[in-house]
Amino acid sequence: MEKIKKTSFALTIFYLFSILYFATSVQAQAQGKAQGAGKNKICPQVAKELQMRITSLKKVHKGMYNSIYSSLPSDRIDRYNRHVNILVGNLDREVNLMKGLLEKLQQRDQMCYERAKGLSPHIQAMHEVQAGIYKAIFDSNTGNYKKLVEKFGRQVKDISGELDKHFPRS
Repeated sequence: MEKIKKTSFALTIFYLFSILYFATSVQAQAQGKAQGAGKNKICPQVAKELQMRITSLKKVHKGMYNSIYSSLPSDRIDRYNRHVNILVGNLDREVNLMKGLLEKLQQRDQMCYERAKGLSPHIQAMHEVQAGIYKAIFDSNTGNYKKLVEKFGRQVKDISGELDKHFPRS
């Protein structure tokens, strides 16, 4: 009788552990599939964030353009103009965020990397224009500032077109 109890207890424990083992295996496979599906969602999420950054860059460009052609004669474009300094700070922040998103895309799978490779020269050119705008403001070079803001506007249009080309909206 004692032997039967021990055997039935051992079999019960064996069945419980085998059920637990198979349940955790199934759950791990389901989580693995969910993580695989999450990788495919990263590219569209980052593309959406990039699109938001481009929208912000368009607003910054509009503000810079308006500051150039302001009707007020006292609005000088130099490092002491608070409005222009805020716009340049916003431009710097947006360009740095775009560079971070580009790095995030390049660390993902091969498809994301190929798409990011097409955007990389445009973001680098945007960074160079941003540095030129900062230098023009610091030197109080209004003529150069106007040229750079126009170049900045072209860069925003180019990068917007490239983003639409590499990440079509659904």
